[in-house]
Amino acid sequence: MLPYFCLLPRLWTCVVVAVLLTKPVTADVVAPGNTTVNNAYLKTWWHSTGEINYQTPVQPGNVRQSHVYSAWIKSTSDPSATYYNSFVYETIPRNGQGQINVPGDPSSVSTEYDSVTIEADIWITMGWTQFLYASDVWVKVSRRGNNPSTASNVIIRPTNLGLTVTDDGAGNVYILVPYRSSGLRFSVEFQDNLYTYHDSCDGTSCDFVQDWHPSGPYYVSGFTSSTPVMGIEPHDALLIFASPFPPSSLVPISTSSSAYVVPQGLVTGLGSISQSTVYFGPGVYYMTGTTHAVLSSSVNWVYLAPGAYVKGAVQFTTPSANIKATGFGVLSGEQYVYQANTQDGYTNNGSNEYSLRMWSGYSTSGVQQTFMLNGVTTNAPPFNSIDFTGDLDTISISQADYKQVGAYFGQTDGTTLYKGSNVRDTFYHSNDDTIKTYGSNIAASNIIIWKGKTAPIIQFGWASRTLNNITVDGVDVIHMKYNSNGSHPSIVGANQVYNYAETQTNTANLANTVSNVYFGNIRAEGIGGNLMRIVPLANYNNVVLENIALDQFSVRTNGIYESELPVFTDTNDNPVRVSGFVIRNFTVGGTAISQAAGNYGPSSLGGLNIAPSLLSSGAVTIVP
Repeated sequence: MLPYFCLLPRLWTCVVVAVLLTKPVTADVVAPGNTTVNNAYLKTWWHSTGEINYQTPVQPGNVRQSHVYSAWIKSTSDPSATYYNSFVYETIPRNGQGQINVPGDPSSVSTEYDSVTIEADIWITMGWTQFLYASDVWVKVSRRGNNPSTASNVIIRPTNLGLTVTDDGAGNVYILVPYRSSGLRFSVEFQDNLYTYHDSCDGTSCDFVQDWHPSGPYYVSGFTSSTPVMGIEPHDALLIFASPFPPSSLVPISTSSSAYVVPQGLVTGLGSISQSTVYFGPGVYYMTGTTHAVLSSSVNWVYLAPGAYVKGAVQFTTPSANIKATGFGVLSGEQYVYQANTQDGYTNNGSNEYSLRMWSGYSTSGVQQTFMLNGVTTNAPPFNSIDFTGDLDTISISQADYKQVGAYFGQTDGTTLYKGSNVRDTFYHSNDDTIKTYGSNIAASNIIIWKGKTAPIIQFGWASRTLNNITVDGVDVIHMKYNSNGSHPSIVGANQVYNYAETQTNTANLANTVSNVYFGNIRAEGIGGNLMRIVPLANYNNVVLENIALDQFSVRTNGIYESELPVFTDTNDNPVRVSGFVIRNFTVGGTAISQAAGNYGPSSLGGLNIAPSLLSSGAVTIVP
């Protein structure tokens, strides 16, 4: 059965919808019986309560399963040469709940803007599968519904991975995934399953429009020069997360007296246990949309085993120096509404203080603590994903092989990097500030980002800070779809003081200095935002942006892709001091941007609108 709007007299639209949107309209529970493996070469897992349902919330004990993709994995070192099943998860915008205020109440329609515009009404989905491996593997992928593919129809992103893709002539594609000690995280994209995002006008504060669903939001009957293309993404995404087997130090012993093994089903009582470890074994757990796990102060380790799927959020209260969240399970926020406010019945009531974080904790004053996050996947965050409160000078993040998916809501940030934090080997699907370099002595590397329309990719603004020794080295941005100037559509950004207008240029604090900063080796594939949009709220010294490549800009409309670096002052009109700010080897579409080439300006290819005084004085230089 085709969606009803195929009956409209727009034959070409009907054909596209018929190809891409012929989907089940009822929720089917997939029967068990799939074969997985757990040996020295490979580990895969399955959920017997997989529910194929791309439209509505799934049952509490079920896991949303991809309605498009199936996957099997074979180790090249396994003598049996057998392909084993690997469960393909799926996440959808608003989690099928609609735009509501009250958890579980579909009649509580909200007018609060949640950054989801057309995605839910055109049934955008994101699927992913994950496995553990000790040698190279082949990943076999097929599409449901008699929808064959060939290798030539597939692009792997990041494209610089250079992975081998083949097919069998029968509709299945095969991807050779080499073993890496840091794992591999990538997107498999079928070129007959792409969606083109168009902006709604030629101004700077517009939104996306669609021509699929006449009674849906943001509908237009056709695209014009006033609705330029702002991004092209898979309609039904498929992500592959290949992880090495973890060391024993990251896997607790479930039978230990220090471990509390959580019963499957409804999660209760974690605030009163005496054990130090909370162990979620394979299975499905849920907390409902009106509570989350506030852990006992004894708990300093949460483990999500491969095959654990936990619908809820976790809050640490421990004073322990070492706090851990490890394993290869999923923590999913799918039962929560947008901006779930813990002090207001988990309703959609936005609050920087009380809206729910998927991972959170309280940093004990005067005690240096480290939060280790390793292996886990976070799905469908309703707000910022990872934040601590308390003494933020004594908490740092140590993060590796972390994955964030289903971040369709706005304000779904990446990890807040406090002083001394280290983040590597991470995949972020994010719809707000993503790499948040808010502390000194931090490093981020080998990051893959799928960016929504809100905020820059690297953010170090919102307040004037003294920062020193920051390195972000190695970022692949596989998608962006910025639609306005509203929140710095940039690779590198530093927003204005929070709750102040960007035009208020006397808000700098000259007592603070940002120094010894390196943002380098960054690639942005496809249509992307500008290089930088920086409000200098502090002095800058020795800031280097190096080896940054953008594929292309969309049609420029009223400066949406214009980089900014103005001169700000304090309240006494004293200007910020800038020295050693270098843009080196910045390219757009393969063309080098530099002062010598004369192609850097706001009306030129580079799109860099930098205060003339900063350029003429040599405070800022743009070199090949």
